[in-house]
Amino acid sequence: MATIVLTAAMRANLASLQTTATLLGQTQERLATGNKVNTALDNPSSFFAAQSLNNRASDLSSLLDGMGQAIQALQAANDGITTLTSLANQAKSIAQSALSEASGGAFYKGTVSLTAAQQTDLTTGGLTANGDKFSVQVGTGPVTTFTIATGETIATLEAQLNTISGLSVTSVADPANSGQVFVQVQTTNGQTVKFLNVTNTPATAIFGAGVLNGGNALAATNVTPTDELALETSYNAIRTQIDNLVKDTSYSGKNLLNGDSLTVQFNEKNTTSLTITGTKRDSTGLTIAAAAFDTVAHIQSSLTDIQNALGYLRQDGTSYGNNLAVIQARQDFTNSLIGTLKDGASSLTIADKNEEGANLLALQTQQQLGIQSLALASQANQSVLRLFA
Repeated sequence: MATIVLTAAMRANLASLQTTATLLGQTQERLATGNKVNTALDNPSSFFAAQSLNNRASDLSSLLDGMGQAIQALQAANDGITTLTSLANQAKSIAQSALSEASGGAFYKGTVSLTAAQQTDLTTGGLTANGDKFSVQVGTGPVTTFTIATGETIATLEAQLNTISGLSVTSVADPANSGQVFVQVQTTNGQTVKFLNVTNTPATAIFGAGVLNGGNALAATNVTPTDELALETSYNAIRTQIDNLVKDTSYSGKNLLNGDSLTVQFNEKNTTSLTITGTKRDSTGLTIAAAAFDTVAHIQSSLTDIQNALGYLRQDGTSYGNNLAVIQARQDFTNSLIGTLKDGASSLTIADKNEEGANLLALQTQQQLGIQSLALASQANQSVLRLFA
């Protein structure tokens, strides 16, 4: 095979053109990718430094998802607290209504229900006997004695009992027995009332067995009066709704109002974090006991429960609000840090398109000049060729 011999000038021009072509390819790649460092071969130090920065930015980006979910869990808890506060205020309003109706009194009723016949004659059917006696004492006040006579009606007896200071007696329809009534007693000054059987047991027969307070002194069982039973029912229904709401205040398997805890990681090495400890805020956690609106003291106890519950909810709201502010601050910081890391990586690898565009134009010009120079270098050989023409 024949050997092609090039002149020194042609070899120099060819080498220059090859170098220019390589630089053109490199410049075109930089313009196409936007990076001046695309592989480790371009610049190992810059390539691996940029890769490390980008990897950290990617790791931090995955943490942002966890922060976002934590914020939503806190928002769900905050929504629950807002609704629980509304329910607690409703219960408070009901208890205040009950307190207003109670007017400072204590309520009692007997366990005996009187038939229609017994209402018109308390000695009917062996309930009491003619001449039976009982006494009544409100608190430490004077003792008043009553005598049951044939033909005594519950209405006339109530009228006599109502002459005692601080005492209010009414007969109330018995919901369990149509046409029958039970006797309801209210002490308007909040004191206990005692019924003493003097002859036989008329107090027990009319007002119920109740609770003995020493000897034959009889205090009827504390119960909710009919006019407050609906309020008590409504109060306890709200208490049930509080329990139901807490069960439903869950986000992605976490329920801070049911005692769950949530840990939020802030860096890619899991060395900085925030643990949010939930609190159980059902009726038990809020210390809201079932209502019994039978006495002023019990109603006031319910009001105290609600006031305490509202205090707990305010504390929770403040705590969750502070935690939310911390997470949002770290979220903003992480976003900024990710931007900084990406900017740092870009500064190591990104190409200056203005510079690369200028380089491309210069190289194209240089290439054209090289081609012209190669043509000039080949003219000597062409001159020799003309001698054979």
